[in-house]
Order: sequence, then C-alpha cells, then structure tokens
Amino acid sequence: MTLESLGSDEHTVLLDTLSESLGQFVDLPGTESLVSSSAFDPEGCFLAREKGSVVGCVAVTRLPRKNWVVVRYLAAKHAMSRIDLVEKLLGRALDYVESKRAEFLRATTPAIQPYVDVYKGFGFKPIRRDFRITWDLRDLKDLPTEHVDIKEVSEKTAGEIEQRFAESLRPYWDWRTEEQGGDEGVAHNFRDGLKRGERWLSGHVGEELVGFTGIIPDYYRAGGARFRGAYVLPEYRGNGYGRILMNGISSWAKRQGQSKMTVHTFSYMDSLAPGALLYIKTGGRIESEYLQLQRA
Repeated sequence: MTLESLGSDEHTVLLDTLSESLGQFVDLPGTESLVSSSAFDPEGCFLAREKGSVVGCVAVTRLPRKNWVVVRYLAAKHAMSRIDLVEKLLGRALDYVESKRAEFLRATTPAIQPYVDVYKGFGFKPIRRDFRITWDLRDLKDLPTEHVDIKEVSEKTAGEIEQRFAESLRPYWDWRTEEQGGDEGVAHNFRDGLKRGERWLSGHVGEELVGFTGIIPDYYRAGGARFRGAYVLPEYRGNGYGRILMNGISSWAKRQGQSKMTVHTFSYMDSLAPGALLYIKTGGRIESEYLQLQRA
C-alpha cells in the first residue's frame, strides 16, 4: 500500500472514494466547492492505493485564518476491517500538519465508526456536533409572518446585513467567527456568497432590522436548496422572530420552485444549540450527524 498526494487530475477520484466509503454522509456539492477553492491544498490531500486501486483518503484544508487548518475527508473502503489503513491515513495527515507548523488544528468527521475512535486514539476530543437537517417544503404550510416585514435583500440593502452578520452569530458561533478571521472575515463571506448566487431575506420591525435568513436555490439539485440559516440579532431574541423568519424563508423558497432545503448546523455535545432546536421545531429532520474534534 502507498500513500501519495492527490494528483492534479484526481479530484473526481477523491469524490468517488468519499461517496463509496461514506455514502449519505458526504455532501458532494459542498465537497466539490471546497476542493475547487483556495482552502484546498492538493499536497495535503492523500490517497491510499493498494494493487492499483484507491482504497482511502484524507485531506488537510486551510481555514481563512492564517496557519489554521482542518483535517477532513478521512475515509476508507471497508473501514471497519481496515482500521490500520484509517490510522495510517490520519497519521500521514498529522505529519503534514506538523511539517507546515500549523498554529491551530481541528478535525471533522461523520459520527460513525471506526473514524471517531481512530481520532480519539490520536488524542482528539469531540467538542461539537454538526447536523445535516432537511425540510420537505411540500409538507409545510405557509404561515403568516405578522409583525415582521420580510423582504428580499438587494445590492442596495446588503450592507446593513454585512455590517451586522458577525453580531448575529454571537455568542453561539464565536468559534467560527474566529476561524473565519474575525468580523471582517464573516462580512467577506457574506459578500462572496451574494456573488455566488445566495439569496437573502431581511426581517424588519418598523425601521429596525431584527434578523435575516437565506438560501442557495437549486444547490443540491433542481428544487433542492441549501439553507444558509436564520439569524436573529441579540437584542431581539426571545420574541419569536426566529420562527417567523423560518416561516418567511420556507414560503419564499417554495415560490422559487424549491421542494427541499438542507442546512449544516452545529450543536453542543450535551444539548442542542438554539439554531438546531429552532430548525427541528419548524419541521426539519436530522439526516446525518458529524463531529468536530480538537487535540486534547
């Protein structure tokens, strides 16, 4: 068996290996997007080959913050009977992290064996859960959005959300804001998302912005949207605005020809974060669970 860096023409091989090894746990559109971005380092992505066939993979990808990295895509065919292969892949990725003198490292993996135990064996500790949650919009009734004026964000009105996006994440998503390089990194991601086709709605009470929500139509397939989340500014939480925003985005998504929408959202290890709880209460169904881990 050999472990070699991903070749320039082997992106499809990586995707195929992940799909065969992890099945429904793989977010193919999200993986394709990351692999084609500046966050992906082909030299830090390794394929395991045995008798001419690729049997496993792992990758070290960059975070926006300098010298911060994530180990992901640890996968092997028939992994339960090839734990030694999974361990060799992770060990190779960690050697690469050490060679780059990364200042921060975390990992992400589907919450399935043997991957979780292999990470633990290398000194990693689970710190957060991630869920993939999907709504079948055809099953949801259109509900009123009384007391909140909900309208689509335009280029002219995008600046208000951009300025307050990081604020809407506090305190639950502070870890991600830090990974993105701070408030400006979060604002940059919002601007970049609009350029890539994200559609956003803002919610106002009188002249005051209380929150916002968005989707990427047809992200997964025709009629399958990626939900970008619902965000309520801290001073307006506890007033039911999150549920109203969810009513607004689900009705609006259906008018855009969407039949389903899917989100990836984090939660705590011992309880649901407010966002995940809101999504489940509004008809979302957990499809897959993942773990974020850090070395103890």
